[in-house]
Amino acid sequence: MVPTLQRIARKLAPLLVGLTGAWAGMAIWGSTTVEMGPFEVRLDTGFGRGSTDIVLPPLGHLTADTHTAPLRIQATLLDVRVPELTRALRDADLSSLVERVETDAEVGLRVHALLIFGVAIASALGLSLLVFRLQRRAVGLAVLAAVVAVGGSELLALATYRADAFRTPTYSGSLALAERVIPPVRTAEQIDAFREQLARVVDGAIAAYTSIQTNPLGGDGEIRVLHISDLHLAPFGFEFARQIADGFDVDFVVDTGDTISFGTEPESLVLSEIRDFGRPYVWVRGNHDSTAFQAAVARLPNAIVLDGDATTLDGLRIYGLGHPVPPTITRDLPDEVFAERAFEAGKQILADLEGMPAVDIVAVHDDRMAEAVAGLVPLVISGHFHENGARVESGTLFLRLGTTGGSALATFEPEGGIPLSAEVLYFEPGSPPRLIAYDLIQQSPKTGALTVTRHLVENEFGALTPSPPPTPSPSPAPPQSSQSAAA
Repeated sequence: MVPTLQRIARKLAPLLVGLTGAWAGMAIWGSTTVEMGPFEVRLDTGFGRGSTDIVLPPLGHLTADTHTAPLRIQATLLDVRVPELTRALRDADLSSLVERVETDAEVGLRVHALLIFGVAIASALGLSLLVFRLQRRAVGLAVLAAVVAVGGSELLALATYRADAFRTPTYSGSLALAERVIPPVRTAEQIDAFREQLARVVDGAIAAYTSIQTNPLGGDGEIRVLHISDLHLAPFGFEFARQIADGFDVDFVVDTGDTISFGTEPESLVLSEIRDFGRPYVWVRGNHDSTAFQAAVARLPNAIVLDGDATTLDGLRIYGLGHPVPPTITRDLPDEVFAERAFEAGKQILADLEGMPAVDIVAVHDDRMAEAVAGLVPLVISGHFHENGARVESGTLFLRLGTTGGSALATFEPEGGIPLSAEVLYFEPGSPPRLIAYDLIQQSPKTGALTVTRHLVENEFGALTPSPPPTPSPSPAPPQSSQSAAA
């Protein structure tokens, strides 16, 4: 019995060594980075269930059982060259771009398949030589096993591959939401259904909330302003904001930028979303917004673009300045350089404010731009950091809004599953008008749960009276020793 088992083990050993070497080679060296049009994609293949994974950081991934071969194929999106994508969409139609991506993908997959085959065979040969040394027959069997397993699996995958399996994929991560919102996996009818559900939730919550307000906060003629920011092309962010604008009957909207992402060309859809608010829409440029998009927004009949100037609406005077960092270099600047550019904008804001009547609101994308005006204006509103916050500096209230676009599903930037956010600001009319309260409104894109938190300014921050901080007088320098002077 024992000799029989030993003979079987000796015969199976080359096969196991060959398969192990092939598996190790694919796991260690079986990765290929390919260019598919304006997209950079990493391809990985290894033994496993016959499926294809599409990984979209940070949204998660979707998986489909696309073939019967024991190979697991993974495609990970590494980068989107936005300027190239923009040019491609500008110079040709979408179908041409799709054809280009398909052609590049076909070439890239062929190269990847050859690489996988080569590294698998080479690894099987190397491991078999290490194990069997000069036993040529055993080495040959090991290599043959790798050739049959890998080559045969690739041919079987090619013969049985079904791209239409992605009509019924499995989602994980925050792509569980994408089952209903990311085309083309789901149909336009389902997107419309999601929008209708969102509208019902927002409308119902707003109706219930506003019904308990027996008196306007600011008395007769109170001024209501909707503050939104960082939409990042998210269609449901626009829907969310418009529902609030209508439900709370705001007088106008202030958008503190990053309406698009990475400077993409103006899209008629985004511009129509702004037009559909049907009320004045004050806008300042964020670091993701291009000057071309700014010009397109300025042409809308209800839009007011502020970039170093001010406007007056319903008795409120608003000043705005676009972000100094353009989208073309946003991703390349180190954080400290980016912050320095933002702080430097304070000099221009100070100079602009000195030459105009007093303003009630300073609107910027990044509140570091307005640090220099602390104590000079009553209110600064901003976004950029995708987190909600409120602080007082020298009597100036800084309101920082999260992101009205929520997780920003239209981009591949790391955002996480954060809620859609907006603020309704309540001003008491007067000379000047006075901010008396604001509502922070948030909705979970996953559960639809909506919360409205009322903040009474005087209760939380006291009476706000802007007062410029005293300019420090230069103190005399201490006497230096000969050693420090020479240093």
